[in-house]
Amino acid sequence: MRSTIISCLAALALVAGFVSCNALRPAEERPPSGVVVSTTPPAEVDTEVSGVIEVFVPCGMAGPYGEVKKLFQERYPNVKMELDLRNVDVQAAAIEDGKDHPDAWLTLGDIEMGRAVEAGVIDGEPVTFAYNSLALIVAKGNPCKIESLSGLLGDEVHTVALPSERNSSGHYIKKAFEGEGIWEALQPKVWSTDQPSMVKVQLGNGKADVGVVYFPCAKEAKRVGGEPENLPQEIEMLGELDEAMTGRIAVQAAVVKGAKNPELGRLFVEFLLEEPCQDAWENWDFGRAVERASGAPDARLHLYCGAGIRPFAEPVIEAFQEKNPGIRVEASYLGSGCLLSQITFAKRGDLYMPGEDFYLDQARKRGFIAYEELIGYFEPVILVAEGNPKSVETLEDLTRKDVKIGLCEPEIAAVGVAARDLLTEAGLYEAVLRKDPAYAGNVPELGNWVQLGTLDAAIVWNVTAAQITETTDAIEIPRRYWRPSEIYMGVLAFSKHPEAAKAFVDFCASGEGQTIAVQKGLASKNEDADA
Repeated sequence: MRSTIISCLAALALVAGFVSCNALRPAEERPPSGVVVSTTPPAEVDTEVSGVIEVFVPCGMAGPYGEVKKLFQERYPNVKMELDLRNVDVQAAAIEDGKDHPDAWLTLGDIEMGRAVEAGVIDGEPVTFAYNSLALIVAKGNPCKIESLSGLLGDEVHTVALPSERNSSGHYIKKAFEGEGIWEALQPKVWSTDQPSMVKVQLGNGKADVGVVYFPCAKEAKRVGGEPENLPQEIEMLGELDEAMTGRIAVQAAVVKGAKNPELGRLFVEFLLEEPCQDAWENWDFGRAVERASGAPDARLHLYCGAGIRPFAEPVIEAFQEKNPGIRVEASYLGSGCLLSQITFAKRGDLYMPGEDFYLDQARKRGFIAYEELIGYFEPVILVAEGNPKSVETLEDLTRKDVKIGLCEPEIAAVGVAARDLLTEAGLYEAVLRKDPAYAGNVPELGNWVQLGTLDAAIVWNVTAAQITETTDAIEIPRRYWRPSEIYMGVLAFSKHPEAAKAFVDFCASGEGQTIAVQKGLASKNEDADA
């Protein structure tokens, strides 16, 4: 059954990724328009400032606020910080009504702050300290096959969950949908809420097919100082909306009239603009309001990576960044087909490395690939529990009544295509289908199910099996039934940093990258794949 998210904090359990289809936004620098350049040098520790400051922070900002709070208290160790962490709509209503008077109030957008300004409860001018953006979330596997906003009007989509226009997210999604000419036609499908966190609840409970959230939801944390968490497994991030559709969503802070310590409040609000704080907001996928003092920001690349390739991707990224400290590579790990849907929707990012050339070929045909290199090969194996308790030795054994088998969805994951093709070649595919096999959205899920005993056998990549040899065994599949799956990495045509992206591809294909590939169980591109 789909789990119910029962509170705002529980609703913050999120992706890095996705992970099901929750990919993180391709990180890139924000346009310079309206961005200030910082020239303020770091300040020394100030022990003269003391007191208590009450800060209202929307629950969706728990992660970056934890970093900012630490920085502020390192600067001002004698200041005690008291926190209110609730839904932004709840905080906004209490402030507008004059019930609460925090020293500093942070919002996720400027609509809530604008209402408070109109109500006359804000002391001075609000400060824009970051920028937000919106993203679409869908049910796991993107069953409605949405690849554009116009897809929301398709017959497969029955309910679209949206925040109300009282929220910045609801206000700006209406602007985007109106600009695309779908707002009025979409109304019969819309379920609306004044509490943006409830959008994820609707999808998690299966009561909506699509929802709109703030993009940084992909890196939310449940608590201040906590680590980013995965999206609920029923939900996947489809992609970020282009800023050209929504306009810039200003993330603002202000002192509220009636605050006990307004001067401390102003000190904290201005502190949000300092470079270490700006780095914190950017690390949690908010846009910077202040450029780095050095001027040009470092290149930040986003890699859409097949979930089964993660054992290779993580160490090769680390090795590349050690040699290229000015380039940061962020990756989202999902089924290859799911990633392709995200690329098609967002048309952003820098790199795509699916687990099968079939998916890269689809990207080629859509004009998404500007440069590519062969990185290595996957080989399929039958994964069983350690000791092979069901004595699975051949493909024919997968058709036995006493063997619970798992496969990946061919439309979502590359290993699903490989399993379908090799079982078809062996003349066993229909017999396996009649057993109603369990289906997973990515290959690591199959590995987990075998380890837990949920499945007796699954067809996975050799790389997956190589990571869990202490609890599972891998049974070789006769070579006559399959060909190695070619693993290519491509630079996306819309990359903002094509030279840096090409450098990463070339590193993965180099001798050092191939050494890492072999260490993680990938067949090197330098080996004879047909041997």
